[in-house]
Order: sequence, then C-alpha cells, then structure tokens
Amino acid sequence: MRTVENSLLLFLSCMLLISCTGKRSDGTIVNNEVALQTEEIHFPQQDVLQLKSYYLSSPVHGDSVNILIGYNYRLHSLDYLDLESKQVTQVTLPAKGPHAISRLSGIYVHSLDSVWVSDDSEHVFLVDSRGTVKNIVDLREYLDDKEQLLINTNYAIHTSRLYYNKNRQSLMFLTQNLSSKVFAVKEVFINKEKDVAIYYLSPSNIIPDMSAGYSYMSFPNVNYVGENIIYNYPAESSIYTLNIVTNERNSVMAESNYTSNIVAECTSGKDYAALERHRLENPYFYDVMYIPQYKMYARLHIDKVEFDADMGLRN
Repeated sequence: MRTVENSLLLFLSCMLLISCTGKRSDGTIVNNEVALQTEEIHFPQQDVLQLKSYYLSSPVHGDSVNILIGYNYRLHSLDYLDLESKQVTQVTLPAKGPHAISRLSGIYVHSLDSVWVSDDSEHVFLVDSRGTVKNIVDLREYLDDKEQLLINTNYAIHTSRLYYNKNRQSLMFLTQNLSSKVFAVKEVFINKEKDVAIYYLSPSNIIPDMSAGYSYMSFPNVNYVGENIIYNYPAESSIYTLNIVTNERNSVMAESNYTSNIVAECTSGKDYAALERHRLENPYFYDVMYIPQYKMYARLHIDKVEFDADMGLRN
C-alpha cells in the first residue's frame, strides 16, 4: 500500500479464494470455495486525518449508515469515517477532569451515539457522539488480587476485544489468573442486578500447556458473536467456541492446506532475538472475525518466513 500524506485508503476486503472446510453430521468433510471481491475506499485530503491506520476501530452498518469509528491516539479522539460520503468527523475525548479517559485499549460501537471504550486505567466508558461520558464501569472491582485484565489489540501478541452484549446489557472481557494461568471471560451486567458471570476458556487441544516455549503466542485471541465466545490460540489452527447460555463447547481443527498448522516450541529461553526469530520462523493465527452481511467467519493467518541472519530482524 502506498501511503499518501493526509489521505487514507481502506481495504474493505481482499481478492482471494477461500477454501472453507466443513463437516456434515455423518462425518464427511465438505470443501467449499468462496470468492471475495476487493473494494477500496479513498479518503481525500482532510485536516482531520492524522494517521496511516487505526489500530482500534469498530464499524457501524445499517440501511442508511456505513461508518467506521477509529481511535486517533495522536489527538485522543474518535474519528467517524463515513464510507459513503468520504468525510471524517472527529469527537474529542475528555483527557482531564472527573470523566478523564486515558489512552484507549479497546472500543466497541453499539450505535453512533453509544460507543463503549476501555482505557489504560482499567475503566470502561460509554461515550456519545459529542464525546460526553454517559456511564463509567470500573473493571478493577471485578478482578481478583492475582488476576489481570486482557483487553488488547496487539497483533504481534494477541487480540482480545471489548464486547457489549445489547440483549443481556452486559460488558465482556478477557482475564487471566496469574497463579493458575487460567484464562476466563468475565461478564459484568450494567444494571448490577446480576452477579458477575465467569466463563473459563479451554486450553488448546493441540498444545495444552503453553506456559513455556510460546512467549508471543500463549494468550488467546477472543471475539464475540451474540451469545458465543469465539477464541483461538496463535500457535495452532484450531478454533474454539463457548455458548454462555447453554455452556456448550465446540472446537474445529480449521487446518490450512497452505501453511503449517502448529508452531514449534521455542527452546532458546527468554532471549529477545531468539523469540523474535521464533515468531518469524513459524506461522501465526490471528483472531476469528464474523462478517454479518454474509453470515461467514474469517481468519487471517500468515506463514513462516525463511529467516536469513544476514538480513536482520527488522527487515
């Protein structure tokens, strides 16, 4: 992609042929090929655009609305990118005062006038289209002493998103117990009429213990679709689901025909260069995304790179 100053290019989808593997009730494997078409949206030069990309974003789609809301960390604002008019409007977030919001860690758009954001202070804020804070939830109240909050969008490590379930009026987020290393999704109800619900994630079926040897890949990628928690581990191809209503658990191997489907263990300890080389020399599986328009799931993954020590890690 060529970067143009003060302009933005969005790729809505990629031109590729996906081989979807499914399984019938009789156990027969079914392969379907799905062609996706590329659409590019070029935003003209505007003073609002300050970034090459938005590492945090969430879409709003409807009959008359087609907008992407992204976090502008330079201006500490929410940028509303209208995909039809190619205009960008900016909503500045409060940085001082009783409703101050620090650097964002997560974003989930319920509607144009109701955007949930989490920040480095481990709070979640409901913000309207004018930047006014309508509600604040302190997630630290729901964390145990030896538990860490994992709302994160770092594609070099893992992606676990903030989620608002409108039907249950609840916020959902990933946590990890630092003693047991167990991962769990917690559900906090906005009206506080129900106690916090906890859903424990199953470890990988392929690599049950990732406590050592998988430094960059031991945390799960977590996404949500309705009442289902959908998660996977960057170190292997399987996809796992947990229904929070029925407690039903399922897993799919989701193997690729084009890359390896499991990462080799790193035996070089905690040496940074060795860990970086390990990441380059192995495949990496990103989070599972849901495309409502087509009722399809998609996952990006990358193959290993033939590492040349003379080239250097950065290259």
